[in-house]
Amino acid sequence: MQADDAQLALRHLIQMNDNLVAEHGLLRGILAVTEPESTGSKTWDAAIAALVAYRLNQDGVPLPGWANDESRVLKRARPLPVDPADAVPSPADVPQEFLDRGVLLWRDTLESV
Repeated sequence: MQADDAQLALRHLIQMNDNLVAEHGLLRGILAVTEPESTGSKTWDAAIAALVAYRLNQDGVPLPGWANDESRVLKRARPLPVDPADAVPSPADVPQEFLDRGVLLWRDTLESV
């Protein structure tokens, strides 16, 4: 994946986060019912599942089955492949839903400005 592609993927993930944040309760869950197509990257697929779990858990909305599928869990935890110079967050700085799926993403990344 090229750096531009990784930046675009991150922007899409943040937009998905913003879309989920804009809704509450069952409406938030409805946005996540349909499983998205694979991105072709196990890491990004795991990040999408983690994001859905993170936001739905905030409202106590049941997760769609695809969000807990083993195909969306990394065997070894790793950060999103955006910029190799980026610092890797410690587990304390990563939401549990991301840790559960092996994706190391700064909690602050999910806080829109």
